[in-house]
Amino acid sequence: MKKAVYHGIRDIRVERVAEPEPGPGEAKVRVVYCGICGSDLHEYLHGPFPRSPFGHEVCGEIVEVGSGVGDFAVGDRVVAFNRDGYAEAMVAPRSRLLKLPEGISWERAALIEPLSGAAYAIDRGGVEAGDRVLIAGGGPVGLLVLLAVKAVGVETVYLTEISKTRCDRARELGATDVFSPLEVKIPRKMKELTEGQGLDVSVEAVGVEAALKDCLASTRHGGTVVVQGIFTERVPIHMLGFVSREITMIGTNSINPQLALEWIAAGRVEPESIVTRIVPLDDIASQGFDVLADDKDRDIKILIAP
Repeated sequence: MKKAVYHGIRDIRVERVAEPEPGPGEAKVRVVYCGICGSDLHEYLHGPFPRSPFGHEVCGEIVEVGSGVGDFAVGDRVVAFNRDGYAEAMVAPRSRLLKLPEGISWERAALIEPLSGAAYAIDRGGVEAGDRVLIAGGGPVGLLVLLAVKAVGVETVYLTEISKTRCDRARELGATDVFSPLEVKIPRKMKELTEGQGLDVSVEAVGVEAALKDCLASTRHGGTVVVQGIFTERVPIHMLGFVSREITMIGTNSINPQLALEWIAAGRVEPESIVTRIVPLDDIASQGFDVLADDKDRDIKILIAP
């Protein structure tokens, strides 16, 4: 079978490898889509994490099961929260599988894992319908957070982004307003828009020092900053405002699939609305990773179709 194999920074090659076989407690999944996650792009550009999750936004159909997997069967449509999804097939432990409800398209299924990350982040941040929210970053993470806060009933949500394509999509998805930090001093603007108070919750969704500082400076006394972006550099923070305004800062790096599925079942969110391209596995580097790395105004979310 074909599989995209990571060889190093900016070096992914599609190779022929042996088909994986499920062991006890595992199932073999024929992959339909695997989304390119921001963490995968980080590894492509900067090197792998110690426990690499490369290729983990997977949906597909079970084609073989090992012993002890009685609650899953051949033919089940699933999301697999497991690595190695940039391949025609993969093996996942049953604990990392989620059976798809009836009626969910494959495109929507491919976004359940990243939507689950947004669900976890705003749940952990205690976001409520009456809150005023800032999202720093309009890439896939930020746009899914936007969909998530709208799903819980937030009406006032601002987003910052420098890419015109992503700004336009954020407006289409319901952002109250969108600002470029290259053109507007974000903390000052947020204070203007909130009668000098600041936002209840700010979400850093890009992993950039300036975005984190905008979040901290834009949040009200006693408010919350949720950090979901992946940082590649150390960030110096002036702590006086953080302390004097008694801000809570939370790091998030997990998922809440149940909450994401509840939103989907209730018709509150269409996560596939951020997908801009579906690319064959053979073109994963040139039409997938390289596009996202070098031209952020071209695409937002890319799915790989083995």
